[in-house]
Amino acid sequence: MKKALLVSVVIFISIITMAVVYELPELVFAHNGRIISVSGEHVVEGSSICVVNLQIPTIRALSNVAFESFVNSEIKSAIESYRNEIEEMADEAYEASKGQEWPFRTFSVYVTYDAYLSDGILSIDMIFSEYTGGAHPGAARRTYNIDVNGNHMVSFKSLFPDEAFESRLNSLLAEEIGKREDLWLDSFKGVEPDQGFYLKAGRLNVYFQPYDIGPWSSGMPEFVFNMDELR
Repeated sequence: MKKALLVSVVIFISIITMAVVYELPELVFAHNGRIISVSGEHVVEGSSICVVNLQIPTIRALSNVAFESFVNSEIKSAIESYRNEIEEMADEAYEASKGQEWPFRTFSVYVTYDAYLSDGILSIDMIFSEYTGGAHPGAARRTYNIDVNGNHMVSFKSLFPDEAFESRLNSLLAEEIGKREDLWLDSFKGVEPDQGFYLKAGRLNVYFQPYDIGPWSSGMPEFVFNMDELR
């Protein structure tokens, strides 16, 4: 009995080697006489099955407390769901590897974020990345854009004052994509309703997911435009 207990303890220690939570530096923004901030936790858990490395942001001081709570809950839920998905995949792969000829490769799940406030829009810009034993990691980018005056989410289409704006943006994007030999111009059919974007320093940043308009080696292509040149 004692021997079995000792073996269980050794196995547990070998799987969970580290679990630490750090406080991230607070990002502070001034807007219309109000201070809005984004604080965060950095959760690090090391294991022989799945390494967890997560930055979890929390928005503070929006004028609508209920909306603030909703957005924070949505972001945290997305991170937790992503983590659970990769950890479940890791557990299944670990069990399947037992007795097989090939070695198990430790999985990993990463989330990082940055934040910007421009033209009344607070953007929480996040990268979700995982390694599940393949040739290279998987990754996706997700941005939560928040109107801090109206307390609502901002859609990409809501930035367009008219059809001419979208047409001009598509023309400029096609021109920039065509300048790069590592991107696939033929794959670009115009911006999507859920196109990834954020505003920073008064400029529109438009980005694409891996493989949208280029190979994995091209990463997540991003293009920056002054709003004035789109009107």
